[in-house]
Amino acid sequence: MTTGIADVLARLLDAVPGEDVSLSEILERLGGRGYGIAMFLLAAPNLTPGPSMPGFSTIFGLPMLALAVGMALGWPSPRLPRLIGARRVSRARLARMIGLMMPIAARADRVLRPRLPGLAAAHRINGIAFAVLAALLVLPFPFVSLAAGAAALLLAAGLLAEDGYAVALGHAGLVASLALYAAFAWLAYAALAAV
Repeated sequence: MTTGIADVLARLLDAVPGEDVSLSEILERLGGRGYGIAMFLLAAPNLTPGPSMPGFSTIFGLPMLALAVGMALGWPSPRLPRLIGARRVSRARLARMIGLMMPIAARADRVLRPRLPGLAAAHRINGIAFAVLAALLVLPFPFVSLAAGAAALLLAAGLLAEDGYAVALGHAGLVASLALYAAFAWLAYAALAAV
C-alpha cells in the first residue's frame, strides 16, 4: 500500500537531526520517492500565502529546474548542484514549511490512489514537464505562477501516489499554464507597444 504524502512529510521532519539540514541531506532522506516529494515540497509553497510577491516563485523554481533536468536525463535519484544543495534550512523553518503543506497533502491523500502506473512511471517525460513548469515559475510573472505551481503540484502528487490520472491532470495544467503565460506576455507586450 502506498504511504500517504502527509505521512512522508511527517517522517521527513522526524528524520532531521540537529538544528539545521542541507537541501542535499533532505533529498538523501527521501529515498525512492525523492523526485515526487522534492517536487511536491518545491511546488506547494506557490499555492500558500506569498506567491504574489515578486521573486517568490523563482526561489522554488530554480531548484525545481535543476532537479527536473536530472529527472529528464534519467538520473535514478534527485541531485542538486553543490551551490544549491549546500544551502542549509533550519529545522524550525522546515517545520513551518511542512506545516503549511500538510493541509494540501491531507486533501491530496483523500483522492489519490495508484492508477495508470505507466504514466506515473514515465520519468523522462515527467521530468521534461517539470522543467517547463519550473521555467515558467522562474519567469517574473507574479500572479500567473499559481497556474504553473498548481500543475507542478498535481504532477508531483501523481508521482508520489503513482496516480496516472493526477499526472495527466498535471500535464493538462502545463498546457493551460503555457497558454496563460502566453496570454500574459501578449498583454504585457501590447501594453508596452501602446505607450
